[in-house]
Amino acid sequence: MNKFKYIAIIFVLTVMSSCEDYLETVPYSFTSPENFYTNAKEAEMALSGVYNILSGGGSSISTYSRELMFVLNGATDELIVRQGFNNGTIAPWGNAGFSSDSKYIDTNWAYFYAGINRANYLIENLENIDDFAGNRKVELEAEAKLLRGFYHMIMAMMHGGVPVYTTSVQDPHAKRQSLEVVYTQVISDFEFAYENLPNRASVSSHVDKWTAAGLLAKVHTYLASAKNSGLQDFGLALNSFDWVDANSHYQEALKVTTDAFNNSSYELIDNYGYLFKETTKSHQYKECLLTAEASSNSNMYVINSILNTFIPKGNKATRGGGFGWYRPLGELWNKYSELDARRHNNLTGSIADSNTPFEVIDNVKYYLPAPVESAADANYCVGKYRYKDPAQKTSANWSSEISLPLLRYADVLLLHAEAQFFTGDESGARNTLTIVRERAVVDTATVDDLNTAYYKSDFLEELLDERSRELCYENWRRFDLARFNKYDEAVASLSVDAGYYNSTVPALQQNWKPEKVWFPIPLPQIDLNSNLVQNPGY
Repeated sequence: MNKFKYIAIIFVLTVMSSCEDYLETVPYSFTSPENFYTNAKEAEMALSGVYNILSGGGSSISTYSRELMFVLNGATDELIVRQGFNNGTIAPWGNAGFSSDSKYIDTNWAYFYAGINRANYLIENLENIDDFAGNRKVELEAEAKLLRGFYHMIMAMMHGGVPVYTTSVQDPHAKRQSLEVVYTQVISDFEFAYENLPNRASVSSHVDKWTAAGLLAKVHTYLASAKNSGLQDFGLALNSFDWVDANSHYQEALKVTTDAFNNSSYELIDNYGYLFKETTKSHQYKECLLTAEASSNSNMYVINSILNTFIPKGNKATRGGGFGWYRPLGELWNKYSELDARRHNNLTGSIADSNTPFEVIDNVKYYLPAPVESAADANYCVGKYRYKDPAQKTSANWSSEISLPLLRYADVLLLHAEAQFFTGDESGARNTLTIVRERAVVDTATVDDLNTAYYKSDFLEELLDERSRELCYENWRRFDLARFNKYDEAVASLSVDAGYYNSTVPALQQNWKPEKVWFPIPLPQIDLNSNLVQNPGY
């Protein structure tokens, strides 16, 4: 498919040292599969290589380490490129100016398939290893299958039907498979993990039974909502959802989310902001079912570099600030009530250069951004994630050891509410929304006040707003707008008057067309494999 895809074949494992995460192995480079997989320790190292794809696969900027944060969060009703930022590689993801030869779409295709291939090599070679303790051999297979399923799922949500691989033999002329084939395999991988993983992994950052349950809920609600809403294939049959039984998928989603609600030990932590800081991982692990982990050593290229957009603007060398290349849309500000504490965590001003207020968390200093009172403020920033004081960093000041949440218990609860509603229990669905909102309420109000402020007779509209308020900048908004067939409406309804950085809305609206709900198949991949049919509109 692409030279990058064969990262897995030569087995360049850029997995680095870090405390209590999946990066705790010695790096192996250019080790052939024939000389590897000889014992359980090497299998665990190989598994680290499969996880490593989540944080860039060793590139320091690919997948969730940086590139996908632009690709999946930009050009929605939450985030837009700011006026005057014209970087030809990055800006198009913030104004929907991307095309089939846009760089990031190709590199992430390559790295996700590298992850799939790493998983397949590991699964195939497990049968040759006999020194595992207890049930670890089956658990390791389940972890690899879950990650293989996740990589296939994200690829399909981005592009539609894609090639599916369940062995390490990769056909360079493989055709795209239909969404039915892709998601049948994804569900199979997730179900194997759900049935074979423990309630909690021995390593905090590894996946477990409830990660699988949450991802099953993701795929079942995605398919059901895409079928019900009429997400279009634009004439390309392999992207069709005609085969989907929406009611059956919502029933399955309800089953697994009910199990997680009743039996998992995951919880909504008290401090929402602790989910998005560099040094609060012990809190994250109570709520996060899947994260893109990072090391504290930026030289090892297992870091998450999100200072370009996703932290408050400020001096990176002295205050842990960022660049503000993209900015929040005013429409996101307007979704929040003043009674909702999430607003001032997720949407902030910039960090001052002097007399800067700060907070100390477990002996680590975090400089605080100035608050903003409206989206009309020129300092209006994404504030959700936070870098610590650069003076206390052991890595370069541009890098971060933040573990980026990819799936949280709050999201599982919101998927549970969705499944409840679409299986006929609106009252139960509204009660579940209340659970999510309870920690968001400011001290001067009650959750009933927040429920009243957010109530909409159209439950789906209220649910989508709540998903945005809770999960903004966590890589799901694009897929939510797509699966409910709301993308065109969301872009068309944006107003230049809604916020200071809404000035670039006309460019987004001009670039947007309905077919862009699907990303293109990367042009370099088509150049290598003419059997990869392009998505309509590109």
